[in-house]
Amino acid sequence: MKKLIFIFGLILFNSCTASTTAEEENLVSGKDRVVRMEFNTTLLIFDEIRISYFDYKTNTNPLVVHEFSYDTAGQPIPLVLTFENYDFRFINGEAYRNNPSTEEISVKVYVDDELVIEEAERGENGEYAEIRFNYDIVLKKNI
Repeated sequence: MKKLIFIFGLILFNSCTASTTAEEENLVSGKDRVVRMEFNTTLLIFDEIRISYFDYKTNTNPLVVHEFSYDTAGQPIPLVLTFENYDFRFINGEAYRNNPSTEEISVKVYVDDELVIEEAERGENGEYAEIRFNYDIVLKKNI
């Protein structure tokens, strides 16, 4: 009887571990993942934006001021941050303009060339335009 209980317990244990392994295989590997963030403005003269994001390589949230460049027609050129081999589950950060301009700032976030976040904001009534984003790559949703 003890042998029968032992064999039944062993079979039960193996069936539970097999399902866990199947779930782990469905998780997305970051080995070849590329995350791209594009920031833009509609202000047609000098504009700058403050960007903070989680940098998974340094485990920090750097705050960097970026000045937009403009093409020969005076149109703003998007600021692009690209992260190769993004081996982290979440993409989070924020962008804001440090003045109350009513012109729009926007952010687009791509995971392996698939648009996953698209947000835009304008300053209103003396408040600064600010965009915050937090995306779960595994669940494929904003959190």
